[in-house]
Amino acid sequence: MFHSVMQELGSLYYDFWFIWPFIFITSLISAIYSLVRDDKVSVKYTLIASISLLIILAGVTAPMYG
Repeated sequence: MFHSVMQELGSLYYDFWFIWPFIFITSLISAIYSLVRDDKVSVKYTLIASISLLIILAGVTAPMYG
């Protein structure tokens, strides 16, 4: 099951490869900014950053699942 999920995320990465790094960096900066400003972790930005990083890593490692 994990194998097919990683393949699907890898194909999603290959379709929109130019968007994921910007989404990751923007959401990571927003999460850090909200933590510094409010002293509270923003779950929304942290979740977006983690999902975009997962998609990036799935795209990088997708040829290994071939």
